[in-house]
Amino acid sequence: MNKILNKINIFIQSHQDLKIIIDHCREYKSKNDLKIYIVGGIVRDILLEKKINFDLDLVIEGDIDKFSKNLSKILNSKLQEVHGFPNFKLLLKDKFEIDIAHSRKEQYITSGSLPKWTKTSIYEDLYRRDFTINAIALEIKLNKLDIIDPLNGIKDINNKIIRILHQDSFKDDPTRIYRAIKYKSRLGFKFDKETKMNLYESIKHIQNISTYRKNNELLKLLNEPNLSIILESIYSDKKLKNIVPNLFMNKIHFISKEFWGSASQIEKLFFSIISFSDKEREEFLRSVNLSKINIKKISYYLEIKHLIETENNIKIEELKASKDFISTLYHCL
Repeated sequence: MNKILNKINIFIQSHQDLKIIIDHCREYKSKNDLKIYIVGGIVRDILLEKKINFDLDLVIEGDIDKFSKNLSKILNSKLQEVHGFPNFKLLLKDKFEIDIAHSRKEQYITSGSLPKWTKTSIYEDLYRRDFTINAIALEIKLNKLDIIDPLNGIKDINNKIIRILHQDSFKDDPTRIYRAIKYKSRLGFKFDKETKMNLYESIKHIQNISTYRKNNELLKLLNEPNLSIILESIYSDKKLKNIVPNLFMNKIHFISKEFWGSASQIEKLFFSIISFSDKEREEFLRSVNLSKINIKKISYYLEIKHLIETENNIKIEELKASKDFISTLYHCL
């Protein structure tokens, strides 16, 4: 365990933004009665020595309102309260986000419903999470960090295993099916036998989540560097292929990695639904609550698509889109 803590401490010392936040947590803790934990993907990725997504998840046992307002003031950041949960979100200027939540346990009344919650300890909080590899916490103490790993997440990280925490995990929250497939590709891990069997058995419960939640999971997939591998694994598996709409991202093999890596989220969305019928496209776009600006962008991209399909003499320089976008669109048609 000391070797793991050394790795974590070396990482923190080499990342000034994270060190400043932890130092402030220690200073605040020295004057207030509460417990503060770092949880989630950043802990997993530090242990994996992966490129870090610096969105930070903090869990609090204590007065979360007071702590969140204080941290927001210190970091000069915008504070948002998350509706329906004891959560806050800090938005920093460089798009770095900090999620702050009170430790809680959750109960799902029906499959796919939003859970009922009650405040509790960090241990029960870890037991409510999706996979063991994401159920590891670092307690910020005054002069050290302590690892809390009651579900052997570190062992599963070392063995490259994705494992659910209990047999109703996918049934409770079917969006975890999308996350499981995403992590399998992103991390190069494999499912343990029971998790794989449970995933297949729970696919029927995807119908219990709203179209909004399902389609937003699809939008998150668009930012995965191994998107083509993810989609291939879905479409080649008869049990999985119905978890994405027919023709979703069906032109991916005509899109270069260079363009996709630099494309905006709205450009990625456009190409993901380029083969949809007008009705399917309209329903999908309506479900994800796009801003008026992004709706206009999609409409303009569709106009360009129509021009390319129907006109012979198009002046590309007059189109309000990048040359790479136009070139990619030509390849997809």
